[in-house]
Amino acid sequence: MDSEAFLELEGFLLRDPGGRGAAHLVRSGGLEAAARALLPARRTLLLTGFPVLRAGVGETDGPGAARALGDALTQLGGEVRYVTDPLCAPLLRALEAEPLEVLELVVGEAAGARAFLSRTAPSHLVAIERPGRSSDGHFRNMRGEAIDDLTAALDELFLHAGDAVSVAIGDGGNELGLSGAREQVVAHVAHGERIATVVGADFPLAAGVSEWGGWVLVAALSLLAGRDLLPTDEAVASRLHALVAAGAVDGVTAAPTPTLDGQSLEASLALLGELRATVARRLSGE
Repeated sequence: MDSEAFLELEGFLLRDPGGRGAAHLVRSGGLEAAARALLPARRTLLLTGFPVLRAGVGETDGPGAARALGDALTQLGGEVRYVTDPLCAPLLRALEAEPLEVLELVVGEAAGARAFLSRTAPSHLVAIERPGRSSDGHFRNMRGEAIDDLTAALDELFLHAGDAVSVAIGDGGNELGLSGAREQVVAHVAHGERIATVVGADFPLAAGVSEWGGWVLVAALSLLAGRDLLPTDEAVASRLHALVAAGAVDGVTAAPTPTLDGQSLEASLALLGELRATVARRLSGE
């Protein structure tokens, strides 16, 4: 598959209905590089779960995409293991994301991170919409508010990943893995200096909505694999409703609704349909 096809998919990463600044954070060619790096994954740790301070629970954006990516990697013959913290564990359980590891790492807890990595021996780590510490050592939301009390320091796994390949998806610059976009976050995102993460990934991907970014990565893997690996509309809808039933809220509105960063389920399914059509067209050689 030529690079033009992946650049077409990158256009979906630029869709930024909430005006979060994705156009400034997306790197041309980054999607293809991430997909090619992830294609041969043998054992992948999938990290997700972002707390909403106003509600004291996890948000809807992220877990569904992690499950979709996990399904895709499993279809490609790899093993996956989902990782989150106690706050967001009920959300992953609602999605039947298994096996699930629930960790309570703290900042600076290198020994715990290394022990877990030694036990699980991942070839790849992927974070989707997971907090990454900022320059002052605190985890912060898009308003610049500290969310340390609700957040386990799972970014320690990225800091001590060793030879494991790391991929990360975020939509604001405060997410684990996006440190390479710090300059752009500071310049173009509200509270950028305060919230920009300092923890990076080998292959960072920015998107207007992290969930959508996860689907775009699955679409890119589909092109490389030669078959559609995207989740069905029914799976996406049922999982989003399951997340809300388990206590998740929209990360923008803090409301218990089946929405993603303020975007309706219908809007998300429309984008997924466009992605599926693009993959089908590219695979057919049109």
